Amino acid sequence: MQVVAEKADARQRLIEAALKVFGEHGFKGASTRAIAGEAGANIAAIPYYFGGKEGLYLAVAGYIADQITGSMGPGLNAAGKLADDPATTPEQRHQAMLALADGFISMLVGTEEAALWARFVVREQFDPTEAFDVLYDRVMGPSYVAIAKLLGPLLGLQPDSDVLKLRIFSVIGQALVFRVARAAILRRLEWDAYTPERLDQIRAALRANLIAIMDAGRPA
Repeated sequence: MQVVAEKADARQRLIEAALKVFGEHGFKGASTRAIAGEAGANIAAIPYYFGGKEGLYLAVAGYIADQITGSMGPGLNAAGKLADDPATTPEQRHQAMLALADGFISMLVGTEEAALWARFVVREQFDPTEAFDVLYDRVMGPSYVAIAKLLGPLLGLQPDSDVLKLRIFSVIGQALVFRVARAAILRRLEWDAYTPERLDQIRAALRANLIAIMDAGRPA
C-alpha cells in the first residue's frame, strides 16, 4: 500500500509541476527535464507514468478539468435539473444564474491555482491541441449547456440561437476577465491583491451586468 501511495504522490507531483511549466512555456517550450526538476522526480518517471511528454500534457488538461468540475460541477448539475423542471419559475432561473456567476468568480478569481489553470487554458485557446478537446468536452461544453438551459427561456431564445450563444459567452467572458486581465484590473483600481471584500465587489459588478442581460428578456 505504501508503494502505491508513493507512486500516486509522484504522479501527482509531476502533473502539478507540469501545470506550472507548461503554463509558463507552452508545450513546445517546456522540457521534461524542467518538469521533473520542478517535481523533484527522476526524468524517467514521465514516460513511466504518462508515456511521454504528450501524455503528461493531456494528463494536465484532465487535472484542470477535474478541479473545475469538482468546484463547479454540483452547481452546474443542480442548475441543469432546475432548468429541466417545467415547474421552475423565471425567478428561480434568475436566482440560479446569479448563483452560477458567484460560483465562477469564487473559482476563477478567488483561488490562486486558477492562475495556473488560466495560463494553460489561454494557450490552448490560441493554439488548440488534443488538450483543448479534453477541456471543451469536460468543462466548457457542459457549462454552456447548463447556462443555455437556464438563460434561453428567460431571453425567449432557442438553444441553437446564435444570439443566445453569444450572450452566454459574453457572460462567461465577464467572469474570466477578472482572472486573465488581473494585472490591469489591480493597477486601474489601485489594489494590491484580490481580497474577500474585493471579490464581493467583483461579484456585485458581474451580477449587475447579468441582471441587465436577463431583464432585457423579460416582458415589459
